[in-house]
Amino acid sequence: MTNLFHTLETAGYVRGFSSASWGLNGRNQSENVNANPSARLDFLRDKVNINSKSENNAEIGGNSRQVDFVRGAIDEEEKRVMGGYPYNQHDADFVHIKLLRNNTFVTVTDSKGNTKLSGSAGSLKDLKSGQKLSRYAAEATAEVVGRRAKGLGLKSVVMKVNGFTHFKRKRNAILSWKEGFTDSKGDKNPIVYIEDTTRRAHNGCRLPKSRRI
Repeated sequence: MTNLFHTLETAGYVRGFSSASWGLNGRNQSENVNANPSARLDFLRDKVNINSKSENNAEIGGNSRQVDFVRGAIDEEEKRVMGGYPYNQHDADFVHIKLLRNNTFVTVTDSKGNTKLSGSAGSLKDLKSGQKLSRYAAEATAEVVGRRAKGLGLKSVVMKVNGFTHFKRKRNAILSWKEGFTDSKGDKNPIVYIEDTTRRAHNGCRLPKSRRI
């Protein structure tokens, strides 16, 4: 028994206890503590040492790196959620892209909502009435408005896309505006945030009954 206790103490599983305090010299633990007052004091002192060491191990133990990593990740997530937009709204301009089934509207406004520049697929000379319905009308409109917006000196832009259409069409419109704004590769990308403002019904109004053919 003494050898086993010595092995556990050497391995680090038992700390602060001695063979005398546990009564391993042929006596029971309770008899040793009750018979010898000094042994009782040693037992209580060892118990306090164990409690203090366990608290220190919980605070600065081997899992402290993992705990610090988790706390850092939680703090970053709270900053991202509570901070809202990762930019200053008073300095950023907004680009509203509205994609309809037969037309496309692109509007550039400031942070207060004042319109600086606007354009649509119908305002382009190259696109006629029938070509506004093509899949490239939105990309052409966004690129033309992006070229015009470059002369306004925009530094940071927030993209807001609206329309009941495929995500690919929205993505191509955003990339076309970026390509029109940045002619060369050395130009800085002004887009700091992208938001889809399409309003979707969450079990809202009942849809009209489909026609039976």
